[in-house]
Amino acid sequence: MSAPGEPGEGVPVDVLDTGAAGGRAIRGGALRTAGYFATSLMGLVAVPFMTRHLGPVNLGYYTTVASIVFILGGITEAGLTNLAVREYTVLHGAEREVFLRNLVGLRFALTTAGILVAVAVTAVTGAPSVVVQGTAISGLALLITLSQQTYMVPLTAQLRLGWVTALDLIRQTTLSSLIIALVIVGAGLVPFFWAGVAAAVATITATVALVHREAELRPAFDLPTWRRVLRETLPYAVAVAVGLIYFRIAVVLMSYVSSEDETGYFSAAFRIVEAIAVVPWIVVSSGFPILARAARDDESRLAYALQRLFEVSTALGAWIALCIGVGAEFAIDVIAGPKFEESVDILRIQGVGLLTAFLVATWLFALLSLGLFRQLLIANAVAAAVAIVGTLALAPSLGGKGAAIATVAAEASLAIGCLIAMRRARPALSPRIAVIPKVVAAVGAGLVPALLLDAHPVIEVVLSTVAYFAVLLALRGLPPELLNALRGRDPEPTS
Repeated sequence: MSAPGEPGEGVPVDVLDTGAAGGRAIRGGALRTAGYFATSLMGLVAVPFMTRHLGPVNLGYYTTVASIVFILGGITEAGLTNLAVREYTVLHGAEREVFLRNLVGLRFALTTAGILVAVAVTAVTGAPSVVVQGTAISGLALLITLSQQTYMVPLTAQLRLGWVTALDLIRQTTLSSLIIALVIVGAGLVPFFWAGVAAAVATITATVALVHREAELRPAFDLPTWRRVLRETLPYAVAVAVGLIYFRIAVVLMSYVSSEDETGYFSAAFRIVEAIAVVPWIVVSSGFPILARAARDDESRLAYALQRLFEVSTALGAWIALCIGVGAEFAIDVIAGPKFEESVDILRIQGVGLLTAFLVATWLFALLSLGLFRQLLIANAVAAAVAIVGTLALAPSLGGKGAAIATVAAEASLAIGCLIAMRRARPALSPRIAVIPKVVAAVGAGLVPALLLDAHPVIEVVLSTVAYFAVLLALRGLPPELLNALRGRDPEPTS
């Protein structure tokens, strides 16, 4: 008998149309989240060594390169992974294979061109040589990673999320091990960029071994097919590219408008938030194939799923923001050390944005499922404008705190924009907000231990968590379908 989220005998091809889909998505999402926290713990072992080894200036360079390549990835990736999952849920047989092969070829062409442009831009704008070199090396890692994500589409679309988790573990284990090894041998900054390439190679090798019997892996270069895919995906691709800018642009702009030390302080806090901010997308994307199928076939099922996602997202987002507020000083001390004391308040400000990050993920995937790409573009453009203007206005005088305020404001504006767009297009999908007072009460209870006790930060976080969920469960602030699914019961509505 296969474990939840794992492939096994008798799993139907069209699992998305069965009552088992919701349970598999919830259990798979929980498994992926647990796997992500496991990989994060690996990072917690490696990152403090790297942070202390590199120091504020080199850490600023490293984070700047990571941000440039992340933005590059968002542009050249063009939202194709999510769109591929959406297409895979409605295509059949040979159509799926043709689509995936052309997607691999298209990604290779787009990403290679993007890497060349990014390297040229960093060189022309006067970036330090190590940033230029790091952009080229990390760009190679990006090219391999995006190809691997394409090969992984069948696993995600079929809710085989156990294998997805395993691949994530392979990547992080390789990366963390190499980072620690580089610190031990006293390596300079450049080899840390090559560690990302090695991790990408290990992951794509495992992915190919896993799916090679299910799909043809050779890239296809059919220009008419590429034109059709690009024509259909362009609005969403632009929306995704703009959306990535608002979250990362503060780091890049900091390196130009603020001091190197302030960029390092912001980067230390940003690295923590960046790691945690993946969780909302893991939770929501696990159910994305169901949303896409429901958007095509059954609006009532879509409304049901989005309401439950809204309730879970609100509860989890508030809890994570609470934990960051209580444990920020300890987190910075562990991750970056005493030289980064200025990062504590920056982290607390950034932590507020994690609540809206969950809501952004929920409503963004709703708009994607409905094909409302223009609305997505508008919402993301507003968020990017808020991030850019806010950082330019606040970072020169407030340093990292100003950039953090700008990032949180951008996140909030995106959440509001997505909600407005969804309500205008499909009023029936508007969320019911009865869970919000329950979450507010739970947060208040969670703050009590931190305010009254003078204990170790870890103990305060644990007590705050216990108090938070005790009140939330007492007020029935978590959907019963969630608990039932985690027990192996069918979370789908029976009517």
